[in-house]
Amino acid sequence: MRVGVPIFLFLAAAGFHTALTASLESAEKEDTFVGLEQLSNLQKRDQEEFEAAQMSEAVQDENTEEENDTLEEGMTDRDGNVEADQHESESDEDVDCMRQKREHLEANVEEADETTNLTEVE
Repeated sequence: MRVGVPIFLFLAAAGFHTALTASLESAEKEDTFVGLEQLSNLQKRDQEEFEAAQMSEAVQDENTEEENDTLEEGMTDRDGNVEADQHESESDEDVDCMRQKREHLEANVEEADETTNLTEVE
């Protein structure tokens, strides 16, 4: 019986070690599977966020292009308006110049009439 006790203890320890190793490997495989599943979920979420960011960026680029087009049209309209305003101011200057010439001519005609009237009176 003295020989059986150590053999029994050795077999019990070996069995306990085998059971513990199998349990740890099983837990590790589960962790690995759960880790891969979580990693897969993270990759899916990252991919979705990346696609959403690309779409958002595309929409912003499109809006920016539309704003730039609108601004360019506004600038063109404004430039056209500035040219029209310059043309109008030139026209106004021409009208003022013509008005001054007419007033000057009228003044000369009046002076000529007065001179004629004075000459006739003498």
